[in-house]
Amino acid sequence: MITVITTVTVALITAIIGPIIVNWVKLKMEKNSLSAPMKDALETSTLIDTQLEQVMEELECDRLWIAQFHNGGYFYPTGRSIQKFSIFYEKATPNTPNIQQTFQNIPVSLFPRALSKVYKDNELAIDNIEDMEDTYGLEYFSSQCNTKSICMIGLHSLDNHLIGVMGISFEDIHHITKEEWIYIRQKVGVIGTLLSEYLYTTAQKAK
Repeated sequence: MITVITTVTVALITAIIGPIIVNWVKLKMEKNSLSAPMKDALETSTLIDTQLEQVMEELECDRLWIAQFHNGGYFYPTGRSIQKFSIFYEKATPNTPNIQQTFQNIPVSLFPRALSKVYKDNELAIDNIEDMEDTYGLEYFSSQCNTKSICMIGLHSLDNHLIGVMGISFEDIHHITKEEWIYIRQKVGVIGTLLSEYLYTTAQKAK
């Protein structure tokens, strides 16, 4: 009789506890699978944020931002993708207004000459936009963002595809020296590598 009761008891416990354990393990695995992308994103963002802080401190600029290119939809009726960019990272001095929220999902067609310059030569520099004969279509950006000097540098993936742009702006006239250009290019290489590795890793995990 005791053996029968024991058997029934064990069966009941297994029937009740078993599914609970299975569900707990399932939820734990789902949580880990969801937290991994967040962990990767936060780690990459922290590393990039550190790099931007160092550039801000070294150059004493007023604003520093990183825009990344992305697919923002499709043209009707061809289905051809619309190329856009958004500012994902930004640093600014306390008295400098942020522009990140303004520049989200912006078609590249709104800044064709500036982006074409970066695409072709990797760099664009304007020491004083008020005295420049060719502003590359950035005069509106300059007036709205209280910028007189600006430079834009391409960010490339590990396989040398243009994936974004780093912008550095000054509210006063600033001529970037040779030493500063060397420093900027080094930092652009580091940031481009961080972004590229993150995007590549994310794409691999999504497969």
